[in-house]
Amino acid sequence: MSARSRLGDFLHTDRDDAGCAQTMSLMHVYAELVLAGQDAAARYPGVAHHLRRCEACGQDFAGLLAALRG
Repeated sequence: MSARSRLGDFLHTDRDDAGCAQTMSLMHVYAELVLAGQDAAARYPGVAHHLRRCEACGQDFAGLLAALRG
C-alpha cells in the first residue's frame, strides 16, 4: 500500500468505523471474546472494521492478545 493510499484511508471518515476512541474503550472486551472463541467481529463490527484499517490500533490489539495469552 502506498503512502498516499494510507494517508487517504487515514483521512477518510467511514461511518462503519468505530474510530480509535471507541475501539480503545472496547478493545479489552473484544480481545476477551476473541480468546473465548466468540465471533467478536459480529458483536462489534465497527471495532473489527477499525482494527483492519488503523495500523496503530491493530498493533495495540495484537499486543493485548499476546499479553492475555501470556
